[in-house]
Amino acid sequence: MKFSFCIVCLVIFAFVGNAQEKELNPNTPYEDFSLAYATLDAATLSNVYTEDGVLLNLYDGSNPNSVKGVTNIKAYFEAFFSRSKETGQTLKLEFKITDRQKEENIIYDNGFYKLSSKLPNQPERVGYGKLSTVLVHDQGRWKFKVDSNTNTTKEEFENAEVGAIPQPN
Repeated sequence: MKFSFCIVCLVIFAFVGNAQEKELNPNTPYEDFSLAYATLDAATLSNVYTEDGVLLNLYDGSNPNSVKGVTNIKAYFEAFFSRSKETGQTLKLEFKITDRQKEENIIYDNGFYKLSSKLPNQPERVGYGKLSTVLVHDQGRWKFKVDSNTNTTKEEFENAEVGAIPQPN
């Protein structure tokens, strides 16, 4: 009986400890972002933004655009993921943070990402980008207040001297 109670307590403490670690870990929004791309889940992705978060897309060859507010960000990614689901496309997103500056409840990150996409019976396509984000501690966890991104080269991504954010399996 005591043994069973101890096992239950250990499981509960491990779960609580893991949840607290996730809340305090500034890499969690990036990990959840990657998971959302892997599962094509806009709800998971929208949870990494503050209510008034802003997504800034600044890609070469297209007009810059801003998506303001978590509701609009979710709708933006629902449309994007819907196209992927319709075609059977899979996505994998990897991040490298090259510079992180923290001031109390704000984190300024700069880095790179690699987006791999695969359509059925087609070769994998890979694109690379740069990012600058502002994370704030919101509702007990780190979330994006500002998420800006643009394209870059494979060489620039590969030459970035940092470890990657852990990726979902």
